[in-house]
Amino acid sequence: MKSTNPSINTVLILGAGELGLPVLRAMSRQARLHHALNISVLLRPEAARAVTGPHRARRDALARLGIAVVEGDLQQNSVDELSTLLRGFDAVINCSGFVGGAGTQIKITQAVLQAGVARYFPWQFGVDYDVVGTGSGQQVWDEQLEVRHLLRAQKATEWVIVSTGIFTSYLFDSGFGVVDAATKTVHALGDWRYAVTLTTPEDIGRLTAAIFFHRPAFRNQVVYIAGDTLTYRELADVMQAHWGVEVNRVLLNKERLQEEVLNHPRDVGAKYRLAFARPDGVAWDKAKTFNARQGIATTTAEQWLAQQCPTSQDG
Repeated sequence: MKSTNPSINTVLILGAGELGLPVLRAMSRQARLHHALNISVLLRPEAARAVTGPHRARRDALARLGIAVVEGDLQQNSVDELSTLLRGFDAVINCSGFVGGAGTQIKITQAVLQAGVARYFPWQFGVDYDVVGTGSGQQVWDEQLEVRHLLRAQKATEWVIVSTGIFTSYLFDSGFGVVDAATKTVHALGDWRYAVTLTTPEDIGRLTAAIFFHRPAFRNQVVYIAGDTLTYRELADVMQAHWGVEVNRVLLNKERLQEEVLNHPRDVGAKYRLAFARPDGVAWDKAKTFNARQGIATTTAEQWLAQQCPTSQDG
């Protein structure tokens, strides 16, 4: 669909962390082909003003990419304050994550709409919240659905949601509790046939930039991408090949996962395991994604393992 806001010259990216940096790098590369495009990044004052240390090093790296720094605090600033800050930009790409706490994504969205930003990519780099709906056990997921309701209830700001699944690294993180390298165990969440979609931040960055500049422009829609989609049975096979030993395969059914949440209400990993134990909303067919249709190669789980977790048999 053709965008009603084709003249996008100023872009503000919220955050320069695990996802923000790959998006900034990818957008910077695209900016070399679009000379009228100016890219800025929002940083907290302490990060923007640091004269030494990692904050200063990151700011210098951003400067080399031609990215300007804007000061602001998504958690501390009010809707009105954020709206004033955002009003000077044609487009906003939100890479802030959930670090701001409950309500932050609603506040950012309200500020974007109040500012009249022409085009908005919200922090929706995750599962399909429309399909998941409310009551997943994850409060932040309920909030993400409310963000979609706010965007769909208005017509002034065009929006694009990039659904990515989980970050690839999280699937293999011990805190998630699916892959246990120490005991060579793979846990299936809910059912061995259930699947999960995963994408690396680097691929999300490249694909977000490609989606941003795609013509005809995406407008008021969800765009699906995937580095890989695999069932828990397929994941166990991948780990068996990677480790070169027979893996322990343990099914965590929904009743057991619910019990874990009840017994450990502050365990974030337990809540995520329960939320992902479902047949829909957390995975989609990679063949039908934007990157597959465009012929853009992405990193699979197997490739990520070979790069990040080499074994002795890898040479």
